[in-house]
This record gives sequence, structure tokens and C-alpha cells, in this order.
Amino acid sequence: MENATQTSQGLLSSADRIRQLNDIDQDVAKLIHSAGIAIQALTNARPEDSAHDGSLQSHKTQFKQATEQYFALLSSIDVRLRRQVYALEEATVLAPETASRTGDTVGASGGAGAGPAAASGTAANPLDVSWLNSRKDTVGKDKEAELWAGARQFMDQLEKTSTTGVEAEKMQVD
Repeated sequence: MENATQTSQGLLSSADRIRQLNDIDQDVAKLIHSAGIAIQALTNARPEDSAHDGSLQSHKTQFKQATEQYFALLSSIDVRLRRQVYALEEATVLAPETASRTGDTVGASGGAGAGPAAASGTAANPLDVSWLNSRKDTVGKDKEAELWAGARQFMDQLEKTSTTGVEAEKMQVD
């Protein structure tokens, strides 16, 4: 009876929530499949799909389509899981995010005059540092540049030692 009143008020029943979670679960499987297709497109392996002829352009197209599907599914799953969490919070089944989890402190957002949301620690921080950093890809690029510089230095050392070794052999032979 309670589920029927929740549905009439615009809230979803437990069965509806479970169906939504099942849909999310199915999309996670599709997400993994699209990631696999994208990775396969980066290899020289023959694709299972006969529409792709194995050319470079075919691989590029397959990779682009798979990554587009991957990111669309990832975004969709993220949004739907957030909705599930918010619904659990509204139903008081799950406690709202704490201040330590969002990176805020109770007094950091304006002290006593900041309002009840800030005092309770449930205010979402739109400029969460970890969220912003996750969207910045300089760490990976910096690490790649560092590795390339190390590889170049290693190759230069290897070249110098091989050149020095050949000259030493010539001196001994003469």
C-alpha cells in the first residue's frame, strides 16, 4: 500500500528502483564490451565484424564508435547511479554525504552565517578539488613526457657506450 502511494506522488517503488538497477547492470556489461571493442581496434587483430576490412581507416572508425558508445554509457550509468543514491538519501536509507567526504569543513564555507545546509555539512561543493583534478589530464601527459625523456637519455647513453666500445676494439686491433 505504501508503494502505491509513493508511485502516485511521483516517487518510484522499490520494484521500479530494482528494475532501474538491473538496467544499469546491463549497461555496465555493454560498457565493458564497448571498451573491449575499442581496445581490439587498437590491435592488428582481425575484427569479428565482417564490415571492417582491417585497414587503418576501418580501425579508426571502429575505435571512434566504440569510445563514443563507451563514454555515452559511462555518463548515463553515472547519472542513474547518482539518482539512486539521492533516492536512498531522501528515503533516509543512506546517510547524506558527510563533510569529510566532500572536502568541506563545517566552518570553512562561511561559519555560522552560512545557513543550515553549511552547518549540517550536506552542501555539495561544486568546486570539489578531486572532481576538478579528475578532469585534468596533465598528469598523464607529464608522466609520458618524463618517460620519453628518460628513454631518449638511455638511448643516448647506449649509443655512446657502443661507439666507445667499437673505438676501443679498433685500437686493440691496430
